[in-house]
Amino acid sequence: MNYAKRTFLLLALAPVLVHAAQPSAPGAPARPSAPAAAPPSAKAIDPEADRMLRQMTDYLAELRSFKVQASSIDEVVTKTGRKIQLAAESVVSVMRPNKLMSDQIGAEKGLEFWYDGKTMALYCKANNTYSTQPAPATIDETIDLTRKQYKIEAPGADLLFSHPYDILTEQVKTGMFIGKETVEGVAANHLAFEGDEVDWQVWIQDGPQPVPLRFVITTKTMKEQPQFTVQLSNWDTQAKLDESIFQFKPPPGATSVPTFPTECRAHR
Repeated sequence: MNYAKRTFLLLALAPVLVHAAQPSAPGAPARPSAPAAAPPSAKAIDPEADRMLRQMTDYLAELRSFKVQASSIDEVVTKTGRKIQLAAESVVSVMRPNKLMSDQIGAEKGLEFWYDGKTMALYCKANNTYSTQPAPATIDETIDLTRKQYKIEAPGADLLFSHPYDILTEQVKTGMFIGKETVEGVAANHLAFEGDEVDWQVWIQDGPQPVPLRFVITTKTMKEQPQFTVQLSNWDTQAKLDESIFQFKPPPGATSVPTFPTECRAHR
């Protein structure tokens, strides 16, 4: 499994939980192709950092249904080396093991994604088009399918897997506990991890609900080392979700397209 591809754009449980890859125009911000995975290496994770990370991932895996809002800053690099920061906000609803809905809010060109255990749907607000496709039986399989077959990256999706610890530490070489800090006034434990292709940091809420509050991902395979940052807030870890919200209903006048789009923009 390619760790850089799975975690660059990581965590948004957000900017859509589905962010369609867009082809680069000359001079426009461009994303690098993910390099081949490096051979596995021995991990040297500080025991306290490992304990806190496991506590967080075990807690997330045990949540049966939840909602979270994510505000992300995705730093991309133009062909001239200039860094551009792209902001996005999303709300994600999850019901394990096989239901997911994500809505990119406050964006005219936003995307919405539905998965109900049998079918997945992607709706482009900008041009009022949508596509529905057969889906596997679990969230894990659906995330993998959208990445491999439709080239859709899912920031934050690594936290939705049934075993998120394994995914997050796939190519980690070292990890350490930085210390106790605050994120928007909330006490948090700051952890930092070094990998072959990316370094990443996470701030985990201190106390009985160890949810992630902030992630910072640094891509080391580019000399500019762009970062992806996401702030996670308004966690509802006992969300009362009706199964009907995961079933896609085309908006009035929406046009069906044969496959998931590679970009979402208004018609000219």
